[in-house]
Amino acid sequence: MTIYNIVLYKFKSEATPEQREYVKELIKELPSRISALQSVITGEKVLNPLDHGYDMGAIFLFESKGKLDEFRPHQAHTDYRALSSPYLEDHIAEELPDKVIFDMETA
Repeated sequence: MTIYNIVLYKFKSEATPEQREYVKELIKELPSRISALQSVITGEKVLNPLDHGYDMGAIFLFESKGKLDEFRPHQAHTDYRALSSPYLEDHIAEELPDKVIFDMETA
């Protein structure tokens, strides 16, 4: 079974294109730093009226829930979250959170 960990992000309005790219690069580096993570795909949104204001998404692939559980507390994941947080919304808006995380298992 494969676990897909899907994360949608909102950047702060003042985040520059360079800062947005920096966050994407941090995400892309994670598979080389965390063996539990098989691969990751990331990119900015394509205009869609149903995007609810999210700017970027990432899909993290794991071979099992156990590997996902290894990933979450890993120091490299903690570091990525700390380094990217200055550029991401960090509060809950009235109608939508700043980040959505959805885990899905496929057969």
